[in-house]
Amino acid sequence: MAKIKTRSEDFKVREILKKEFLKGKGYRIYSLWKRRLETEEVVKRIAKVSNVPVKLIGYGGLKDKNAVTVQFISVPERFKLKEVKEKNLKVKFEGFSGKGITPAAVEGNSFEIVVREPLRYPERIDVLETLGIPGYYGEQRFTPVRGGQFFVSYLASDDFEGALLYLFTPAGWESSRSRKAKRAFVAKRFKEAAQLFSGWRREVALFLDRCNDFKKALSFVPRKEIEFQFNVFQSYLFNKYLRFLINEKTGEKVVFKYKVGEMVFSLENIELPEKIPVFHPEDWTLYVPFLEDIGLELERLKEFSDFFHRFERETVVPVKGFKLQQISEGAVLRFTLPSGHYATNVVRFLFDAVRKKKIG
Repeated sequence: MAKIKTRSEDFKVREILKKEFLKGKGYRIYSLWKRRLETEEVVKRIAKVSNVPVKLIGYGGLKDKNAVTVQFISVPERFKLKEVKEKNLKVKFEGFSGKGITPAAVEGNSFEIVVREPLRYPERIDVLETLGIPGYYGEQRFTPVRGGQFFVSYLASDDFEGALLYLFTPAGWESSRSRKAKRAFVAKRFKEAAQLFSGWRREVALFLDRCNDFKKALSFVPRKEIEFQFNVFQSYLFNKYLRFLINEKTGEKVVFKYKVGEMVFSLENIELPEKIPVFHPEDWTLYVPFLEDIGLELERLKEFSDFFHRFERETVVPVKGFKLQQISEGAVLRFTLPSGHYATNVVRFLFDAVRKKKIG
């Protein structure tokens, strides 16, 4: 796998707002520069020091923790956020807008990525610039997936204990305190876990220390967290279907494996629908074979329809402004992608994907 994120400074992301966004008044807009920090963690901290309700701070999306990122946040004009200038966090007032920041305000993201190894397939740069890349969800989208299983599967099986333990199983990078707390929780040492947790996780642990009712304990989990887990499942199914489409339509293809499957890339121009709907229990036709593969019944999933989001996603997206600079340790890549798409897919296409004559 291509060597990226060896250091935080190796992966830089800058959010690009839509040109028409910074017009009018009604909201204050701030730039948020951070390094090795989670977006939600930072927003809560800024809200606290600014004495502003956290729900009033708008932002476009979650930026990678293991990177140097710049994004934008907003607050109604009657409030002010505290400007910050620290080693790993900077908050700066940028101007006014008639609208608060939401995902709809974001045009895309520009990336600067250091890959610490030689470029393996320089001929693929032309493919990137000419054809773009498939709109797969990137590998980091599936960091929450534990043991190849999905939270949805536990709920659909009425395994409430399994569903809750799933949410508390360590996944991806976490602080030592967080890992210690989660391990205590999974071992059902709930009192110990509660002493290490804060927020809703602490509430869950305290409840289970008093009452062994996992179904009721799930009611302490924020709806936003449940919806996120459902959306990860939707992302998985989207990737499965897009892979199927590309594999069926092209003979010139390369593939790389990732956490929950394979991504197939075409090396030639093929006809694909501009967008395809993501899975929803009431918009399911494309996804029946994939549900059968993992043993989930559509009728059961319909009981959870309110947790699924409805939207379409692009099958192919452009890679704009691509530039490659050779350095002694490898290469620096610079390019821009539309909002919601993943730079790691570009890197892995150039450095990792291999040809296969036949893909099942």
